Amino acid sequence: MAGKETVRAKLDRLRGRSSRGEKVSVDASALLRFADGGIHFLLSAVLAGAAVFGDYAPFGVALVGACVGYLTLLGFTGGLRYISASMLTFAVNFAFYDVKLLRKPWAMPMVAGLFNGVTGFIYLSEAGWRTEDVIYFFTECFLTVAACWCYRQLLLPLRTGRGEGVLSPQRRVSLAALACTVLMSLSSLTLFEDVSLGRSLAVVVVLAAAWQGGPSAGAVLGVPVGLSLDLAANGVPLYAMAYGLSGLAAGAFRLKSRLRAALAYVLANGGAVLWTWDKGLPVSILYEVFLGSVAFLLLPERPLRRLAAWLLPEQKGALPADRRAQSRVQRRLEEAAQAFRTLYDTMRASFRPPQNDNDVATVFDRAACQVCRTCSLRSNCWERDYVSTFDALNNAAQPMLDRGRGEPGDFPQHFASRCIHFPDFLAAVNREVTALLYRRQYNSRIQDSRQAVCRQYGELSSLLGRAAAELGEELTPDLAAGRKLRQRLAAQGDGLRGEAFRDGRGLLRLELTGPACARLSPGEEAAELSALLGVPLRLEEQEAESLSLVQQEPLMAVAGVAARKKDGETVSGDAGTYFKRSDGILYVLLCDGMGSGPQANRESTLALRLLEQFLQAGVDTEHALVTLSSALALRGEEAGGFTTIDLLQVDLFSGDGVVFKLGAAPTYVRKGGAVRRIVGAALPAGLSADQRTAPDRFPIHLSPGDCVLMVSDGVAGTGEDGWLRERLSKFTGDSPKELAADLIAHSPQGATDDRTALVVRIEKREA
Repeated sequence: MAGKETVRAKLDRLRGRSSRGEKVSVDASALLRFADGGIHFLLSAVLAGAAVFGDYAPFGVALVGACVGYLTLLGFTGGLRYISASMLTFAVNFAFYDVKLLRKPWAMPMVAGLFNGVTGFIYLSEAGWRTEDVIYFFTECFLTVAACWCYRQLLLPLRTGRGEGVLSPQRRVSLAALACTVLMSLSSLTLFEDVSLGRSLAVVVVLAAAWQGGPSAGAVLGVPVGLSLDLAANGVPLYAMAYGLSGLAAGAFRLKSRLRAALAYVLANGGAVLWTWDKGLPVSILYEVFLGSVAFLLLPERPLRRLAAWLLPEQKGALPADRRAQSRVQRRLEEAAQAFRTLYDTMRASFRPPQNDNDVATVFDRAACQVCRTCSLRSNCWERDYVSTFDALNNAAQPMLDRGRGEPGDFPQHFASRCIHFPDFLAAVNREVTALLYRRQYNSRIQDSRQAVCRQYGELSSLLGRAAAELGEELTPDLAAGRKLRQRLAAQGDGLRGEAFRDGRGLLRLELTGPACARLSPGEEAAELSALLGVPLRLEEQEAESLSLVQQEPLMAVAGVAARKKDGETVSGDAGTYFKRSDGILYVLLCDGMGSGPQANRESTLALRLLEQFLQAGVDTEHALVTLSSALALRGEEAGGFTTIDLLQVDLFSGDGVVFKLGAAPTYVRKGGAVRRIVGAALPAGLSADQRTAPDRFPIHLSPGDCVLMVSDGVAGTGEDGWLRERLSKFTGDSPKELAADLIAHSPQGATDDRTALVVRIEKREA
């Protein structure tokens, strides 16, 4: 009663504070406890309907909410014995909660099994005991103890707030047991005819496990799920055979096409139905398999990827400290990105167009103050004849601004002849016009510089945000490849440990650790592991005690470059390069500095070096180009100069690419015998710091045999380029360098400008 009075007193106190208009706050822990109780209540009610051997339902007796489930699903007569066992179990736990013996993990499951056995013994003794009743009775008692232990292992850490992971072996088994019993309960619910909701959901569970974990996971989970459904039906292990066999077949298409995995499951299940046509396996399972397969195909991929972490066995060599450090770094990067984003928004909001005397009317006002203030005709011009004076000045304003200075002819004759100090007035107006134009130019540069700096903060915020997101990406363990890798390393006996993962693009990555890594030959190791796993691999990084191998790209690029400087110059104003990033992205760059000679060479080389550093650091290509263009524009205010940029980006895994252009000469793409000419309209980098100065972007797709030609304007020129396209289309040589040299030799510009040609041909990498 004391507890009830305390609750009532708290409610009265909260009600009084609310009536007085005071703020009422509810403890979050109370809400969490309420939600926890609701979850347990619903679970117990559902589990109460999981029956085995026809009339036995032992899976809810240790939960209070099971009473509602038994009354609802089994009726008063069938559920009375289980309600009694539930109440006795709850009473013992409530009365003796402080007894240390009952706090043992096995204590309350044993109590639940004992009371279920006592009530069952009394209930069954009235009808007499048969051999099968004895078997079912002891099986029910065992299932009661086992189910209660599993539920406790899974749900108690959630209720007490302990940080135990779902990946511990005990909780894996407990989660599987809970899923099986829930599916047993739902198997009695039919969608139409004999098609069961629980068995349809079981198909989804087994298919997802097989697709993520392979044949072993599909078969291992399919057998207990099928066995639980058999217990809920007629007890004959037919579903166990069908689900286990189907999970084994679907696992053969692990992490491949989901449609292929679903088809394998359907075909294997159909075979199981045909083989047991006269053994009692219902034909309705075919409809359930169809519904479950469709639901599996509609599931989003991210939750399925997370399932792989649950299927992966617990790794003893895990480094939780490293994960915590990674989480801290990610959080700090996100906070820094948010700080720079806030700074960017604040600065952008504070930048306003200058409110000064840039209006053209100030030109005449200031000139009048200098000349007309002491004139004897001041009152005639600016008071009595104000309208005609205003019209005269207004008519002269636009021609004067267009020309940059005023001339006598800009003013009407009646105004010029009436003004007795007209030469002095015109000279004063010209001085003010010059000052006005200077102010406008200065303010424009100030605004451009401020906006460029502001954009740099925005780009920095985006870069930090992307780095934080990349740091937070989880690699998905590849169980099949990891098992093969560990078996091979164990056979070598050199103490190496290894794991296999898939990144966000589904590409394979191997991590080997151990002192023996320093003695490994990366080339031989990559070749042997490639043959073992059936995936081409290459070295990414090797240190004293670690070795990283990543999936090799199926495509490769063969490049050829030819260049010739302008006659009379010591260096060329063109600069080009190409490189492949560690993630399999190929970049080809060509920059052409303004003019020729050392100054143009400095401009193009600087742009090339900065752009390569940005791209190697993982900066988005378009953001890198915009940032570089703004920086060169700010630098150009003092040093002058600009440069064109032609950039090719190709994913060597898929062949998808993009051509980016900032004022560059045309780019030519050959696919088969056709040549596509790509021309952009964007200004060169460094001409403007305006935010709207974005590069031209042209998506392309390259296949083996396709070529891309990038040239400077010294090769293409400004005239007809049919000769160039014809040579590219007819080129059949083995070396792209031959084509580049041929184009340089026959360019119509001759020696009047720097000439550079860069040819890239995509080829299929040999196994």
